[in-house]
Amino acid sequence: MNVPNTAESRRIGDAAAELGVAAHVLRHWEDAGVLVPPRAPGGQRIYNGALIVQARLVQLCQRAGMSLAEIKELFDTRSRARRVALFADKRAELQAHVDDLTRTIDFLGHVLRCTHPIVDRCPDCVEFSRPGASKSA
Repeated sequence: MNVPNTAESRRIGDAAAELGVAAHVLRHWEDAGVLVPPRAPGGQRIYNGALIVQARLVQLCQRAGMSLAEIKELFDTRSRARRVALFADKRAELQAHVDDLTRTIDFLGHVLRCTHPIVDRCPDCVEFSRPGASKSA
């Protein structure tokens, strides 16, 4: 059976192009059980609109730093509490990373303005080295 390549029904290459990934990425997601497309009688994978939406959600979750195992659990779970816990944990992890980057940017901004000849002789630079210390740029 030839499956038409319409906006609702795509083969793997067309779906991959639409999503901006290589076809092997979609095959990997299938192997991981994250995105499992139905097959045409000839064995070709068929991606409909719902699978494209799910694939975009996979991409968003990956950008948030979630592993394929976490994403699979997210899609498989019917428990709102578990979904909230997964996202709360990931959000806290990302916030900690953002905080660390912000502190690093503040430090770099200070060093660019610092007039001390040696960084470790500047009391403000030294303050940045203290765990949990935060200074304004």
